[in-house]
Amino acid sequence: MRSRRTRLSLVLLSLLCLTGCWDRVEINDTAFILTTAVDMEQDGKIRYSVLLPLPGSMGGASGGGGGTAGTKSYYIDSAVGTTFREAQAQLQRRMSRRMFFAHRRTLLIGEDYAKRGIRNLFDTTPRSPESRMTLYMVVTKGKAYKLLQATPQFERFPSEAIRELVKARNVIHINMKQVALSLSSPGSDAVTVYMGVKEAEKNSKNTKKSKEIEFLGYAQFRKDKMTGVFENAEASGLAWLKGMPVQATATVKIEDRYTITLNIFDSKCQIRAYTERGKLRFDIRTEAKAKATEVLGMYDLSQTGKVQKVEEAMNRYIEQAIRKAIRKMIGNRTDSAQFGSYLWREHPRLWEKKYASRWPAGMKDADFRIQVKSVLTETGLIYENVTKAERTR
Repeated sequence: MRSRRTRLSLVLLSLLCLTGCWDRVEINDTAFILTTAVDMEQDGKIRYSVLLPLPGSMGGASGGGGGTAGTKSYYIDSAVGTTFREAQAQLQRRMSRRMFFAHRRTLLIGEDYAKRGIRNLFDTTPRSPESRMTLYMVVTKGKAYKLLQATPQFERFPSEAIRELVKARNVIHINMKQVALSLSSPGSDAVTVYMGVKEAEKNSKNTKKSKEIEFLGYAQFRKDKMTGVFENAEASGLAWLKGMPVQATATVKIEDRYTITLNIFDSKCQIRAYTERGKLRFDIRTEAKAKATEVLGMYDLSQTGKVQKVEEAMNRYIEQAIRKAIRKMIGNRTDSAQFGSYLWREHPRLWEKKYASRWPAGMKDADFRIQVKSVLTETGLIYENVTKAERTR
């Protein structure tokens, strides 16, 4: 009798495995959001834009476009609301599939919105379990939704081009979590990647001009409001100050006759804070390696003395780039390199007593001593122009 009851109980328990998934979500009922864009309207409301792939058009090789179906492999839509969730709810009302944000890797922020403050983004995004704090934050030149309308030639989706650019070797990798830490830490201001759209030339009479996505530098923030942009050498100087091993291209002059282009890589930076006779001082020690990629003029890099001249020129270039970045911070009253955090960690009492309430204004009177040590590790496959032997016969 017991055995029969036991067998019956096991059979009944096994039936539970046949009930299926009570909270199932079919993939055919899901709209995968690849990226979102946030803009500020003139009336102060929020424009919330999304980019999502069209499953029925995924088989074709052609892509691009800006927000309509047909031959496009993706769709762009936007709505305006007082809050992000209000605008998102309006979008959901006209979508037959439920929007799913777990595959989103980039968040685009329009320049106007960034100048008014980005702190609200750190409530709406982490509050949802589908959102990831590892997504990349990008401030755009002009409106963010226009970056979604770009037509990159190498990628099917603009979102993929954006993601690959922010992960490139010449760009500081900045995700949402890092921005949040910068906004929350004492003596620190945030930076994000800054991008725009570049209209390329026609490659034939029958094709339209492509709109390529371009890395322009880093957006500079004072607290949570954008105040400026690090561009060109300033952007490289910021990367070196942060100790990020990004690659940078530098062109230097030697003896006012030779022009050499270098690829700088594997950089390191050490910053120490001191007080000397009541004055704040920061010692910045930077190391970097480089390889020569082009030399204009008959300059023989097989000679040790000439290699040293290149290294000295590279040292000057890196120092000047770092000083440009520091001047940019002082001019816009920001601390994008986290000098205040170094001071707070090494001299916490001094920080609380003298600088905490007025930082980063204290950077204006600080002394920045920069020491650069760079090494030319590669000259390429040749030491000098291969035509020199023919010219000197």
